[in-house]
Amino acid sequence: MSEREAGWYPDPTGENQERFWDGDSWTEYYAPIVPSDEQEHGAGTAREDYPYLAELNHRPDVMVAPGTAGDGWLANQPWGPAAQPRDDDGTKVFGAGVRGTPGGTAAVASLVVLAVLVVAGLGWWLVSGRNDPDDPDMSNPPTASPGSGAVVTGTFAADGETSETIEAGGRYEGDLSLTEQTTLAIDVRGDGGAVDLTLTVQDDAGDEVYSSDDRGRDLVDMLDGTSLDPFGVPTLEAGDYTVVLEDVNGATTSFTATSAPITDEVRIGSSATANVPADGAWIGLVQVADEGEYTVDVRDDGSEDPMLATLDSEGRERMNDDRDYSGDDYDPQLVAPMPSGPLVLIVTEWAGDATSVTISVTGPA
Repeated sequence: MSEREAGWYPDPTGENQERFWDGDSWTEYYAPIVPSDEQEHGAGTAREDYPYLAELNHRPDVMVAPGTAGDGWLANQPWGPAAQPRDDDGTKVFGAGVRGTPGGTAAVASLVVLAVLVVAGLGWWLVSGRNDPDDPDMSNPPTASPGSGAVVTGTFAADGETSETIEAGGRYEGDLSLTEQTTLAIDVRGDGGAVDLTLTVQDDAGDEVYSSDDRGRDLVDMLDGTSLDPFGVPTLEAGDYTVVLEDVNGATTSFTATSAPITDEVRIGSSATANVPADGAWIGLVQVADEGEYTVDVRDDGSEDPMLATLDSEGRERMNDDRDYSGDDYDPQLVAPMPSGPLVLIVTEWAGDATSVTISVTGPA
């Protein structure tokens, strides 16, 4: 029986490592021998100081303290060895270097707890917060009350201004009478804010014959107002009509509607002179007989900068500002397919100056 006590001793095989003696025989447990010389060591000298460490990852029975540099040690990686893939029952698991340490395990556990809290909070919001009966209906302004409110009646001016106030959930219905076929330019302005008015024209049987909602950004640039204000150009036969104005959200609002018959006309194949007022618009009409591609050519008679918009009989809006901005040609020209029916032309001046323009319209050859 050996008298040597159990413990770590130099490996009798001569390798630069220690081997555990259990008091009776050598075991299969090994540990590296750390150099005893007092020298400056670091990541850059790891392989020179411990050349045998390259073998450790191939020795499944080697005992290595946590954090000891293994085969994944990089020369410019002072924080320690790179994480190596861990083989769990044949599946490569990367990141074992994080999960294999007490701090890494705590970090992973913290992330799991955080994820659970986020999911739980989201579930609570979906179940309780969104269905809280005390929450206001965010689809409507605070003054809105859809389905209630009075109907305000009156006479809608075919050539002039009509102003009225609509109660929450109510609407305006104005009588309109025409003695001949007329194309009207109707400019409706709400009292601002989130007001979103719609314009509808009904015939004497109560059927809708025309509707207009938002004028959009382009017409705001030309005519002012807000993008939610309607601008309509209905062509109506002689007869009696009802003009209906209401807010999409049922809010209380006031409005002013300016209406005027369009009397200036440009004939296809010829030209006409149009006088654009300061801070205003010239509005004219073209009767398109046949569907096809048409060219609307606007030439300023001076040195101003006119803008052109068209509204066709199917409600499509088109706009052109400068035909060749890079070439300093600021006169607009619009070439587009047009349906048959009335084509409305709108001309303004970019800076709001008064100007005179020549307009010509040509159609398919």
